[in-house]
Amino acid sequence: MSRFAFHQSAWGGLVMFGSLFLAQAQTISTSVPGATVTTGIVGVTSAETARLNVLNLQPVIPGVTSVSCPATLEFYDDTGALLKQLAVTNISPAASASLVFKPPVPSTAVNARAQIRAVVFTPATSFVSPGSEPTPTLVLPLSIGCNVMPSLEIIDDLTGSTRTFTTDLRAMPGSRILPLPGGVRLR
Repeated sequence: MSRFAFHQSAWGGLVMFGSLFLAQAQTISTSVPGATVTTGIVGVTSAETARLNVLNLQPVIPGVTSVSCPATLEFYDDTGALLKQLAVTNISPAASASLVFKPPVPSTAVNARAQIRAVVFTPATSFVSPGSEPTPTLVLPLSIGCNVMPSLEIIDDLTGSTRTFTTDLRAMPGSRILPLPGGVRLR
């Protein structure tokens, strides 16, 4: 295999398989690469409140500047409509952020439930490969320093007790087309 063919294959592999690591939800209203996770659908009555929590797992290290940790917390209904959103510019190390959602379910309806899911998006940090100005450069999104742990709880409004709690969130796969440096073609 020639050196050129090897590089061509490497670029092809990066484009094909690299997109698996660049999750972007269809429902997140952003074109920024990053990681998106979602819960399954849960039912919430008018006597309950849904609370989406996100904990920054980066430890507090004295004398060390922390990496910025932004996140977007969202609630969607079972049709994919956005119900509520909170964009947090920075969650400090070992700290958390929360988004609370009270469903607009009529209290007179017997066993009426709003079907919802929670979504957390954490943008990636981008690195640009060196290159000359006229030549396009490859931008590789990498998540560095911002490792969050989301959880969803459904709380009984009357007692304040948690009825449902989950940390079982799944990655939402997506794809993104990466620009190739000038002169590189895939066959």
